[in-house]
Amino acid sequence: MHGKDYNKQIAKRQKIKRTTLVVGMDIGNEFNAMCLMNKEGEVLDKYPRIYNSRKGFNYFSKIIETIKKKKGFKDVLIGMEPTGYYWRKIAYFAKDKGYEVRFVRTTALRHQRELDESSSAKSDLGMP
Repeated sequence: MHGKDYNKQIAKRQKIKRTTLVVGMDIGNEFNAMCLMNKEGEVLDKYPRIYNSRKGFNYFSKIIETIKKKKGFKDVLIGMEPTGYYWRKIAYFAKDKGYEVRFVRTTALRHQRELDESSSAKSDLGMP
C-alpha cells in the first residue's frame, strides 16, 4: 500500500471513534474466524471458529458484548468480505444486534495482509 492508498486507509481509520470495537471477520462455509481490535488496529482477541449456526451466532454476540463491557466500547463495526452467500446469515444477525456491518473488497484485504506480513509476524488464521 503506497501513497494515496495508504492515506485513504489512514483517513478511514480516523473516521472510526475510540469507543468503537472493530471486528474483522473471515467468512467461511462451516465457520468464521473473528479478530477483535481497537481503532488503532491493536488486536484484543482472536476466535478462529465461530460456527454458522444459531449457537455460534449467540457465542459471537456474547464475545462482542463481553469485550464491549470490559473495555468500555460503545459501538461495534464489523468488516467482512462477502464470500459467496455464507456472509448473509451472520451479517443479518449482526445488524439485528445493532452492529454496523461493512463489506471489504478482496483486493483491500490482500493489500492489508501484504502490509501486515511485511511489518510483523502473521498468524495462520488468515485475518487482516
